[in-house]
Amino acid sequence: MTQVGARGEFQFCAPPPKNGSEAGTILDAELEQLIHLALLNRGVMISEFHNMLLACPDATANDVNVLLTAFYEVLGLLVST
Repeated sequence: MTQVGARGEFQFCAPPPKNGSEAGTILDAELEQLIHLALLNRGVMISEFHNMLLACPDATANDVNVLLTAFYEVLGLLVST
């Protein structure tokens, strides 16, 4: 194995959690489901496990831009309602 990729996770708190226990206290299943479904409607799929992203080494800047564009659009809709 030469490359594995990267893992990222969206979390909605300040400051960011320091460990898994702290991360568990901020989980919001309904919000996560809304975000996942809204992203799917925009052609982007993220892991069902929390708001986790797994990116392979072949992911491009355009792949990241597609995700972020969809994510920002979804967040904009959520905060405007």
